[in-house]
Amino acid sequence: MTIPAYLLDGQWTARAWNLAAAGLFVGWLDGDHDRNLMRFIFRSPAAPRLIDEWEDRARRVVAEFRADFSRRLGEPTMRGLIEELGQTSPLFARLWREQAVLGREGGERRFLAPARRFRQSTLVFASHPEAKLVCLTPIER
Repeated sequence: MTIPAYLLDGQWTARAWNLAAAGLFVGWLDGDHDRNLMRFIFRSPAAPRLIDEWEDRARRVVAEFRADFSRRLGEPTMRGLIEELGQTSPLFARLWREQAVLGREGGERRFLAPARRFRQSTLVFASHPEAKLVCLTPIER
């Protein structure tokens, strides 16, 4: 069984993924879309249709992104992405102002249509700590 997996760079843009991930993340990793996970979650109409309890998950993602941002305060690309999302997504702007920080690297992820549950494992490379390999193992019902 091939599990969905994707590689994120320091700005949370997917740089590599497998077919299972493309099949799961319709509107992000399939077709010709922007590959930035933050833009997908906060700007794509596909995200709320895909991610179960989308607003709660969005809150957690912002807190995790803030933890990454705290390690890259001087990077203009990170600051630019935050400014862009703050101007284009009222939800992101509100959540960013909450200033929550969460260094979570895994846990259960739920998706809609069809309903699926996965256990997320996130691997950070010692030689490239800005990169993350995210793997989603199905949870059997």
